Amino acid sequence: MDLRKYLSKALFCLIISEKCPSHQKMQNKIDQTSQTYRAWPIFWLAFVRLFYVSIFERALSNYLLFDVDITPDTLGIITSASAIAYIFAPVLGYWITSKIGIRNALILSCIITPILTGAQIITIEPWFLTLCRVLLGLTMGLYWPNCMNTLSVWQKKSSDERAKRNFRNFNFSWNFGFIFGLTVGYFWAFFLSDYFSMIISWTLSFLLIPISFFINKDSKIQIPKEELEIHLENPVYEEDFKMISQKNSNSSMMSYPILFSWIGIIFLATTKSIFQFTYPLLLEQNSLESHSTYLVQGGIQLAQLIGLTWINVMHVYKRKVSVFISVSALVVVSFTIFSVGYIWYIAIIFAVSGLFFGLIHGTSMKIMLDYGATKNTARYSTINEITIGIGFGVTPIVAGYVALVNIYTIFIFIIICGIAFLIILIYLSRNVKRSVNVS
Repeated sequence: MDLRKYLSKALFCLIISEKCPSHQKMQNKIDQTSQTYRAWPIFWLAFVRLFYVSIFERALSNYLLFDVDITPDTLGIITSASAIAYIFAPVLGYWITSKIGIRNALILSCIITPILTGAQIITIEPWFLTLCRVLLGLTMGLYWPNCMNTLSVWQKKSSDERAKRNFRNFNFSWNFGFIFGLTVGYFWAFFLSDYFSMIISWTLSFLLIPISFFINKDSKIQIPKEELEIHLENPVYEEDFKMISQKNSNSSMMSYPILFSWIGIIFLATTKSIFQFTYPLLLEQNSLESHSTYLVQGGIQLAQLIGLTWINVMHVYKRKVSVFISVSALVVVSFTIFSVGYIWYIAIIFAVSGLFFGLIHGTSMKIMLDYGATKNTARYSTINEITIGIGFGVTPIVAGYVALVNIYTIFIFIIICGIAFLIILIYLSRNVKRSVNVS
């Protein structure tokens, strides 16, 4: 009996050896499969969308606050409208996508988005702006969840190396779009005005339409039947091949509870939203120009990109530690803002805080992607987007009303939530040990 086990183990090792023709044949099929989808349209859509959105959103808020003299509470409602609608958008988007497919849903979103964006330039009436942004938020339910779902599908069907490359390229795409857009927007606002920045960025939004038509048809991103059957060719080693398949699907972050990801996202969204919303209000209080809002927000995004890139090369346990450090750091940062209150210190510390946002965001997104890829469902990406909508949607409304009394009070909220969330995250990840070192 022992001899049979030994021979069975030896045969299995021979099969999975890289020198084995059967293994080479299997690897070649997987490599060929990973080439059946076209990744670059998703990356370019993410870049273009964040390029124009970063300029338009910043310019619109500055125009309403500095030129129209809108009150902070009204600005909070207008700012939050699209994000609040986005809380429900993934559910609506999922239903529409199930009817027309991922590719058609993305194309539809890219057609409607420029129309709704341009409508916001027509009038400055708060009710009309709020309506346009609600519809825009609902349209995003066709966009980001489908981008994330597509990324999860690629991750499941790609080699480990290409899955990491796709994850990295997607992060680079939307982050560089954000950073480059805010840099360009700063010069447009400085030499022209925030209003003209809105108009120029709106015209760029039409680039989404032609790019979206290059997305593969849905049938091209399905896992071929032969790749699924290859693990069943020899029933004796079926469980061993499943183990290899699970390893190649980047499921290392399954050691974290999915709640860890959602709590990280909600804290990231609320904190970042508060930083972005309050900085222009602080400038107005100090009678300063609006131009620096582009640079500060761009600095936040650049530092966040560094954090996202850093997370991609960290081991599982170090990602856990990085989240603990980041949440703690944001609590300390909020305390210093509340106590110091110097505008240029706030500008610098806001930008530096982007690093902590990136570490939290990267870890949370890796957990969500691994759950989606391993369990072959879009449920996790949908809940992820709903969580983001809650964080970015509710916070500006609250901050707007708080600013009418004392703008610095809102940072107490970050301190309290940060401490509470840190305790919960430590408890949830208590089983993620240092010995788990798969990246």
